[in-house]
Amino acid sequence: MPRHRRHDDISQSHLLAIEQQMHSLNRVLDAATLSLTPFRPHYDAIGVLKKQMREAVNLLKDRPIDYERPHAAPMSGPGLPPPDFKG
Repeated sequence: MPRHRRHDDISQSHLLAIEQQMHSLNRVLDAATLSLTPFRPHYDAIGVLKKQMREAVNLLKDRPIDYERPHAAPMSGPGLPPPDFKG
């Protein structure tokens, strides 16, 4: 049986697959959170799980463990022209 070479860093394809699955899981966890009474054991457990998942992805992406994506303005998406655009 051939041996597979091991790497120090995660591949981009694996990281993308993890992020896609986490996005799906976050949507389900958010829906479950809305149906629970706040500050009870199940509600708190979901909050802890989401925090740990965010920390794990930060470590996989070589970012500080407490990194959070900065808030973006609603109209700052890719549909706007760059600031130096001369229409």
